[in-house]
Amino acid sequence: MEQITQIFAEASYYQLAAMLAAALFFFMIAFRELTDENFYGYFFAALGVFFLAIHALFLLNIPSTVSPLSNLGLWHWLIAFLAPSLIVLYLLFGFFNVLMARIRDGLVRIFFGLTLFCYLFMLGGGWPVDVRGILVLIWSGLWFGVETNTTT
Repeated sequence: MEQITQIFAEASYYQLAAMLAAALFFFMIAFRELTDENFYGYFFAALGVFFLAIHALFLLNIPSTVSPLSNLGLWHWLIAFLAPSLIVLYLLFGFFNVLMARIRDGLVRIFFGLTLFCYLFMLGGGWPVDVRGILVLIWSGLWFGVETNTTT
């Protein structure tokens, strides 16, 4: 289940990863707004909780005969869903910043997204699942740090 071709073999992977990416996106906006003491942060946090709940409900209601997702543990979930969501968010924010003439910020985000992709799916294909999961957790913490420190 750890290979990138196996992760995106079914359409449900795309839907689950997209819902998780949307939840992370709205949680990041909520975090930014709440640190600026803006009331809209609560609205964005509610949207993040909504997408996270939809992700969880969809993941729990997939029949075990149809998909191998029923026996998914924490480390496999981190690699199968959180990692692709983080990679896409890093790359999208990076390309957006490059287009908006914030080259340095954009290149930092693109670098982090591509290094996570390379560590998990190119170099780390034979690494233990927990090591790869810890890398995903570190990169998710870095994502919150990069997004809050480089924005103006």
